[in-house]
Amino acid sequence: MMRGMRWLLVVGALCGCGTKAQVTLPETPLVDSGDGGDSGDGGDSGDGGDSGDGGDSGDGGDSGELDCEGIRAMRALFEAQRSFLQERDRYSQDLAEVGFSPAACADGSRAPVPGPGQVAGCQFAYQVTSVTSLPASFTAIAQGAAGTPAADMTLQIGSTTNHDIFFWLEHSGVRRYVDWNECRPTGSFSAQEFEAVENMGHAFWTMQASYAERDQYPTTLLQAGFVPMGCTDGSSAPLPGPDWVAGCHFAYRVSSVTGSPAPSFTVTAQGAAGTPVADVTLQIGSPSWQTIVFWIERSGVRRYIAWEEREPTRSVCDVQEEEGLIHLQALYTAERTIFQERDRYSSNLAELGFLPLSCTDGTRPTGPDSSWLGGCRFIYHAEVTSPSTFIATARAVSGPIAGTTFQIDETGTRTYSPVRSAACP
Repeated sequence: MMRGMRWLLVVGALCGCGTKAQVTLPETPLVDSGDGGDSGDGGDSGDGGDSGDGGDSGDGGDSGELDCEGIRAMRALFEAQRSFLQERDRYSQDLAEVGFSPAACADGSRAPVPGPGQVAGCQFAYQVTSVTSLPASFTAIAQGAAGTPAADMTLQIGSTTNHDIFFWLEHSGVRRYVDWNECRPTGSFSAQEFEAVENMGHAFWTMQASYAERDQYPTTLLQAGFVPMGCTDGSSAPLPGPDWVAGCHFAYRVSSVTGSPAPSFTVTAQGAAGTPVADVTLQIGSPSWQTIVFWIERSGVRRYIAWEEREPTRSVCDVQEEEGLIHLQALYTAERTIFQERDRYSSNLAELGFLPLSCTDGTRPTGPDSSWLGGCRFIYHAEVTSPSTFIATARAVSGPIAGTTFQIDETGTRTYSPVRSAACP
């Protein structure tokens, strides 16, 4: 199991939520062996079928583009501050220090900077107005530039001492709170539903990380260290009962746990009564090691949520390819590890402790023979070509990238044979 845990840390990069795990591939050339033509989508393995329209989909709100410039930038500022806090145990007054750089206008121009400590975007200037250390909190403001349509607009965002969020926009003296997912693509989900989709990805990897540390799953989300963000006005969803934790529109809890020899867990998210998501339930879990089940139920109609649906701002083809690349890197690391331990490579994936994450309906594709192992979109294989050489392969078998092949050898040299259908941008 310990070797399997090492792969959890690598495959955890598939989370795509919050501060992502970083996977560094070897600094060796990527050899493109041709585009492989257009294969079509090759079928659909384990993505749960039709994603449905989910109600209100798109950019998470009906704000105008001017509002959205400030909203997107302030959300990026908040996330930069939170990442900085995780790394340094403090917030920063210096936006450059946290890596915040708002986009300029399309013509390259920027708003005038009214004073020191401010950073200019297109029509707004941004500044951290306060920071406290113990306990940690910060406040930042965005002010529309004089002489622009944003001149009478102000936004403020921050984190209070108990790590809640506040976020408001004031236009011509009228103030309103900004939904966290406003002006943000949410794919086939409403803005409220997408809150739960993201948080359930967080919960999954928090539970897995907790297992890696303690060799057992926690029975509550607080034990796992999972605390979802509340609404931007300081409110949160009501708690249906003990051991629930509240987000903005959803409450979350661990609904089942089993221990060794067959550890498993399930986390449930329930929409708050009296809100548009009152009849929405999500569930995510791991019924067995590296197997995932993730679904949403609206008004009694259930469907599986494909892993890539958590990242609607990215190309679905890029996200699907990432699955293969990350797992291939895990397989490379497994081969290098066993070589150091036993002075040989192995074509036995079970001996290597390699087990990729399944599709979100718990299924795995099959390969040409038993030497291949399925993840979700990809199947994997390792061939020992001599006592001191090997080639590991990841081959896409479903979705718009079906037929795409990645390979890596013992030196870390990778080859890439892309196959993308017309569905890829």
